[in-house]
Amino acid sequence: MKLVVDIGNTSTKLGIFSKNELIQKFVFEKFNPTEIQKLLKAQTQLKFAIISNVGTHGKEWYNFLSSRLNCKYLHLGLPLPIKIAYNTPETLGTDRIAAAAGAALLYPKQPVLFIDAGTCIKYDFIDGEAVFQGGAIAPGLRMRLKSLKDYTAKLPLIEFDQNYFDLLGKSTKDCILSGTQTAMANEINGFVDCYSEQYPDLKCVISGGDAEYLAKAVKKSIFANPNLVLFGLNHILEYNADQNL
Repeated sequence: MKLVVDIGNTSTKLGIFSKNELIQKFVFEKFNPTEIQKLLKAQTQLKFAIISNVGTHGKEWYNFLSSRLNCKYLHLGLPLPIKIAYNTPETLGTDRIAAAAGAALLYPKQPVLFIDAGTCIKYDFIDGEAVFQGGAIAPGLRMRLKSLKDYTAKLPLIEFDQNYFDLLGKSTKDCILSGTQTAMANEINGFVDCYSEQYPDLKCVISGGDAEYLAKAVKKSIFANPNLVLFGLNHILEYNADQNL
């Protein structure tokens, strides 16, 4: 049994795996040793853990888990089931590495555009040879909504609306929702079109907190998998089994 930990900018997601099967998933809004200890006590078969950290509490998580499990950080020095063709690999977030590993696992020998719609929205591409090529990073939905309030004098802060899909806004609120939510869906459509022109057999998968909404909003064939990073972390852990991780 393995524990995989994805520390993001707004929350930390944990997955418990038995081989390649996700048994349980947990989400922590902040580092909570008491609740984490309860989780570990309930899962006495856990032996190994891996952490991807792009947030601010990686040290606390690692110190806590490494005293109880065989735990490692994900980093570029760790053997990976994918190759990295990125000009500045030292700047590459480990969540993007894990998502690439998850895409390679789910769609072997196929080009994949995988989109992580969280605090930021990340468009990343892995080719049919399991080589991570790079992608794009843009503000996420809530960041876009907040920026309109922060950088204008009179526009209000509008909350994300999971039921809004309209193109034409008939009020200031709806215009903001169209200019953020509908616009992001069209942005995704555009990225999918551009990649599909070069790779006709392209697979597209979306993960992250806004994946469910965006999968409904876009017009292209796209699969929602909110656990892509967790599956990728587990894939990396399985790949390292012979390395005594």
